[in-house]
Amino acid sequence: MKIYETLAGAARFAGLRWQAAMAQGSEDEKRLWSYVGESRNFVHVTGQIYRFEDYLEALEPGEPSKASPALNADSGDLSQPAIDLLLKVLREVPEPEQKQHVRVLIALLDFIADTGQTGDAEDFFINHHQYAPIAIAQFTSQEEAEEWLKGVAEPPSPAHILIGDEYYQFWYVREDNTRDMYRDYVIEPVIKALTTNGIPLGGPSFPTRAHAEQWLENHPDPLETFIVIAGEDYLAVHHKRLKRHTLHHVASALKDWEEHKRVVALEETREAGAQPTKEDE
Repeated sequence: MKIYETLAGAARFAGLRWQAAMAQGSEDEKRLWSYVGESRNFVHVTGQIYRFEDYLEALEPGEPSKASPALNADSGDLSQPAIDLLLKVLREVPEPEQKQHVRVLIALLDFIADTGQTGDAEDFFINHHQYAPIAIAQFTSQEEAEEWLKGVAEPPSPAHILIGDEYYQFWYVREDNTRDMYRDYVIEPVIKALTTNGIPLGGPSFPTRAHAEQWLENHPDPLETFIVIAGEDYLAVHHKRLKRHTLHHVASALKDWEEHKRVVALEETREAGAQPTKEDE
């Protein structure tokens, strides 16, 4: 799992540079360091950690770092200035460890460019706080998802998938070929936050889920919108990468979130060696 340590060290270096730019009041440089850090997050949440590891290992040892030629055609507004900044910093930093962190970050942006993902990475940086948590695939059942996870040679990892309308986290360890998935509660706290002051009134109402899905196909622009199906409140969430919506029953999601928090608190209590209270049981 060396690649995780490599990326973590490079990300810490980028974070320190971001703090220095903030202290100096350099807004442009601070934004570029933010973009570099979020590029690492983009590769992580889209399950491309091992793919980047292969890219990094394929680079010629001792080869001078340089910008990918792909940036000339697919540079966006941030990637080329970020590469220019990294190349400048590479010339300036004195310590070998710092230089290695910078080389990894340059390779990261080159990897994104060489794989044609610069536009997606920049969109992620600018808009990811507005999007639903990224899911890279959707399955109709857990059995279907498990078959896929077992059958693919090297599944993207770590990454979220959707089984029906529910998020699952799955992971794969290249070193020993272990792989697994578990239910992950990432949309429920969003629903909790959105409904703290009540559910907005005036959302469209439909007699069945099929009617709602047909309407959503023709109205994909709202990233999140409350709708009513057969008298029950739902949050419709648009998944840009998958070009589809999920529908989350509000009452059930809030109940599941509270139960999940209770279970987590109980496990933490047991791990700490304390006796659970009667309310916990």
